[in-house]
Amino acid sequence: MAARHDRSVIALLDIGGTKLAAAVAVDGRIGTIVRRPTPRAGPVWALTSLIDEATGGQPPEAIGISAPGPFDRAGGALLEPPGMPVAWHGLQLRSELGERYRCAVTVENDANCAAVAEARSGAASGLRTVVYFTVSTGIGTGVVRDGELVTGRHDTEGGHQVLWPEWAGGPPCHCGGHGCLEALASGLAIERRFGVDASALDDPAAWADVGRWLGLGAVNAVALHDPDAVIFGGGVCAAWHRFGPVLLATVESHLYLQPVPRITLGSLGEERSLLGALALTLGRSAN
Repeated sequence: MAARHDRSVIALLDIGGTKLAAAVAVDGRIGTIVRRPTPRAGPVWALTSLIDEATGGQPPEAIGISAPGPFDRAGGALLEPPGMPVAWHGLQLRSELGERYRCAVTVENDANCAAVAEARSGAASGLRTVVYFTVSTGIGTGVVRDGELVTGRHDTEGGHQVLWPEWAGGPPCHCGGHGCLEALASGLAIERRFGVDASALDDPAAWADVGRWLGLGAVNAVALHDPDAVIFGGGVCAAWHRFGPVLLATVESHLYLQPVPRITLGSLGEERSLLGALALTLGRSAN
């Protein structure tokens, strides 16, 4: 689609279970980020009003969206992302926003966007294979290999790997399964299991438990992808100093056939998903 302005204007959205973020990128640079709580109803109005606020009413040339999985990659629609209000299930992001703003819309999994950003210009810059874990309301994963995203049909999340099966007493997960990593160590899981928000949790034993489960998730990722680095980010990782050492020790004690890769926090902060969405919208490689 031809540019309609002398300067390239791209609207960016980051859709999460508890909050939304929007920004405008002008000539490849992200401006002020606008944030709001995720409403339980009226998703189209919520997104369009956020875009309009971020862009100051200037029509965007393109829209890049970081969205929770699973979603329909071909059609650009949310399916039934665990942790998102029901009103958001089935939302046709590409068609709704593309028709509203008459521009191209790129939709990508939120963890994939973050993985691209960290692999391209963050904590894993220059490395060949990178696995990224976002630990927030839910848990998602993204993989970048040789500068390209590794994707599947529906971008289901690595947070739904089963670590504690139902037959062994694993707790229920809102995806319908039992014992998923997300049911054990996400922000929602922490609140459900320990009775307080992750930001208020002050129990060393509880954080050690979170670290062990996340460590096992990382062990599985290393076994599957043999990465150069495993990067963590997301709101829960503000407490990395509480659970990070246990996570690292868990990985070290469970890897026997391969060396322990670099395991660290991401370096790009809350902007990483928007940065990744921008890179993908512009058609840039991850490295």
